[in-house]
Amino acid sequence: MIKVLCLSSLCVVLAGCMSQKVELYPVQGPLSKQVPLPVVHATANGVENNTGSIKATLANGEVCQGKWSSVAPTFGAVATGSLMGRYGGTIFASSVITGIVPGTNKGQAFLSCNRGTTMEAEFYTGSGTANGFGVARDSKGNLYKMLF
Repeated sequence: MIKVLCLSSLCVVLAGCMSQKVELYPVQGPLSKQVPLPVVHATANGVENNTGSIKATLANGEVCQGKWSSVAPTFGAVATGSLMGRYGGTIFASSVITGIVPGTNKGQAFLSCNRGTTMEAEFYTGSGTANGFGVARDSKGNLYKMLF
């Protein structure tokens, strides 16, 4: 009986490590003007790997689902047309690093919502962690700062 309880507890603990809460804060667009600010809460699953599912619920109740993926830290270049290239310096008030970035994984995500909205995101995480930051935008003209 004790072995079963310990094993069940271990499964619950391990399952908690396999997902990561993500918060998206509107910084430009219609949602950024609302008071209070409508923060989007999302959950990224499979964070022990380099890809997984992501689910978010927008402030209006619209449910979004999609996939995220990241690459190992081989080259962290930021292209001019990328979200980070266009908005990263503005949102994070710092320059955007280009070149080889050891210990940093670059990723992307795409979500499709049940009322027609779509969202795309670019982010960076520390190697071996599920913590990071990024930039996201939706098809309704909103730009978000992502933190997780």
